[in-house]
Amino acid sequence: MMHRVSAYLLARLPVAVGRTLVHGNDIASASQKPADGSRQLLVDISEIITRDASSGIQRVVRGMLLQLLTESPAGYQVKPVFAERHQGYRYAPVNTACLQADDAQRASAQQAIVRPGDIFLGLDLAAHLLPRHQGQLLHWKRSGVRICVLVYDLLPLLHPHWFKPVRYKTFSKWLKTLVIYADDLLCISETVRGELCHMLASRYGLPCGVPRLHTIPLGADLEATMPSSGCTKEERNMLEHLLNREFVLMVGTVEPRKGYAEALGAFEQLWSGGEQTALVIVGKPGWKTEALQEGLRSHAERHGRLYWFEQATDELLQDLYKGAKWVLLASEAEGFGLPLVEALRHGKAVMARDIPVYREAGGENVVYFEHGLLAESMKRFLTAPPSVKPEDLVDVCLTWHESARQLSNCIVTL
Repeated sequence: MMHRVSAYLLARLPVAVGRTLVHGNDIASASQKPADGSRQLLVDISEIITRDASSGIQRVVRGMLLQLLTESPAGYQVKPVFAERHQGYRYAPVNTACLQADDAQRASAQQAIVRPGDIFLGLDLAAHLLPRHQGQLLHWKRSGVRICVLVYDLLPLLHPHWFKPVRYKTFSKWLKTLVIYADDLLCISETVRGELCHMLASRYGLPCGVPRLHTIPLGADLEATMPSSGCTKEERNMLEHLLNREFVLMVGTVEPRKGYAEALGAFEQLWSGGEQTALVIVGKPGWKTEALQEGLRSHAERHGRLYWFEQATDELLQDLYKGAKWVLLASEAEGFGLPLVEALRHGKAVMARDIPVYREAGGENVVYFEHGLLAESMKRFLTAPPSVKPEDLVDVCLTWHESARQLSNCIVTL
């Protein structure tokens, strides 16, 4: 019956029924047939091929892909692929020196040809694209391809008030597509894995483990992610000024959940009492924070005790990590918390909001503050910062090589 069912029909059937049709015995047996020659590991880079949005997800994509290309899983050829709104997955015309391709290069790209035993790895977050190409996914499943997708977080579904309404709709379609077609979902933390397990049960009545769920912690060595480089003259002047004074660093897109407004208010209290430590924010302008963004740009302490790097490269971020007195993470929810492990990798003291995912990533190496007590916690932290030995923190977090090897072992051994 599988070969008579279309992707259009599958999208309209109850999810559990659609999944049963897609993952029937004929498909399971086909995926076990050996392919002639090396199998393909098709790695989705649909977002980053057009632009690097300078966020944590882009660092993950670059870090993982570089390691996979450098050390391919045994028996597999790693081949980046991409999709666009009106065209399905094709081989990406990119290399390890640059993951971007212009319009002409993308237009001439060749369609991905699959064989039994190949694996599709949804590495990039392309929630708006994957559901558009369910016909291709169905063809791949019929051809014996395993579908594995990285799940960074479920925040637009769990906390829709932090996002634009379209994001909830996009993520809902994306998750339904994963539930029908995916063999394995790779979560970046145990926190996300638990949230996903609960959502699969509550939304679709699926038992935990359908699809199979795994946890792949992320790397912390930013230098292994093909880091972007350079800085403007203004950024260079700001950096030179900052390196001669004490500052606290916050990293992440300026969006509602990141806690920037609360952090700024806490610093304003401390500044009014004479505190001279500066607050430095590294993160692109996000959504639903227009008033905050304007407040940052027009603040009386701008370029005095307050700095906002809106388009910082990875090279500049590295310099700021090195120069920071300590790093503050005030986010109310995360999928992992990449700046936390990057800060520890740089041997920095870290204060983070007491949320499960930060506890998971930071353990006993981080000082935690409770909601509503940031200003008090910061005052104590600034007065008596914890004793940090950088050499004790460097090995706390995984490297991207170690993270990619865990990912490879997970998808290949299955």
